[in-house]
Amino acid sequence: MKQAYRLPTKNRSLRTVSLITLVLLILATLSLFYDLYAYLEIRAKSPAIEKISNFIGTGFITQVLLLFSFALLILKSFKTGLKAGTLVIAAIIASTVSAILLVFDYAALEDISNDYLIQGYDCTLEWIWLYGSLLFRLVFYTILYQLIIRILKEIKELTASHASVVDEIMFEVTQYIGIVCGSIGLAFTVYVYVALGDFTISNWLLWLLMFYSLAIVLPWFTLIIYRVIRLSRKTRLTLYDEKQKQDFASSGMIAWLSSIPLMIIILITSLGQSSSPTVYLWFPSYLFFTLLVFSASLLLKFKRI
Repeated sequence: MKQAYRLPTKNRSLRTVSLITLVLLILATLSLFYDLYAYLEIRAKSPAIEKISNFIGTGFITQVLLLFSFALLILKSFKTGLKAGTLVIAAIIASTVSAILLVFDYAALEDISNDYLIQGYDCTLEWIWLYGSLLFRLVFYTILYQLIIRILKEIKELTASHASVVDEIMFEVTQYIGIVCGSIGLAFTVYVYVALGDFTISNWLLWLLMFYSLAIVLPWFTLIIYRVIRLSRKTRLTLYDEKQKQDFASSGMIAWLSSIPLMIIILITSLGQSSSPTVYLWFPSYLFFTLLVFSASLLLKFKRI
């Protein structure tokens, strides 16, 4: 009798994580359609709003678990030989945006619970945001379904990658996430500047803006921490080769030089306006702009190999 074929240990582990992610994805998809129903009921000010809100909270937990499971799936996939193709990069970018959207979804729901349900305001922007977020989640879940099916189909053909290959893939992924976080951050600061106008920023609002900025940059920062941890486990403390070090220096110079005109514009617009939002938004603007330029420049140099 022929002996049954058994997958290598890493491939079995990858299949397990893939199936767990698939289950969470199905639950998150059901949660997405429930959220659509819940938003319609809340907008109609249904008497059962309290019970509906509890299930929305459960959906948030499911989304967080899905994002963690997806991150683990991607890491194991890279170690098992999955290439960073278009579908993989699209899934990573979509997951990063979804993670950031979670924070702003919660903020929009908080505004609606107070301003719409209690104060009676329209909250038009909040409703547009929530429905738009649902649409983006649907796109993310569709991409993730395709990726999981692909991994499960190819799992027998995947072979373990060398550590250097995994480092190169993670290096590339880090730059993509830096571009996404930088772009979203810049869009956020521009929106805040336009929305606040001449409004005097109080301490609590300033701390809130800093919290949102931290939430936007957190995915990129988490990857940096992960890479530092990988470095600390190596016997040879060389995270980058010579070309990457040169690319870092060149991209850093480009990011710094390109930020000077931006800082001059911010300085000019804030002169004589001690309470202007520009005075408080210069640091997030600088952070997100340099992150965007640095990551984009570094990715272009990396692709030019």
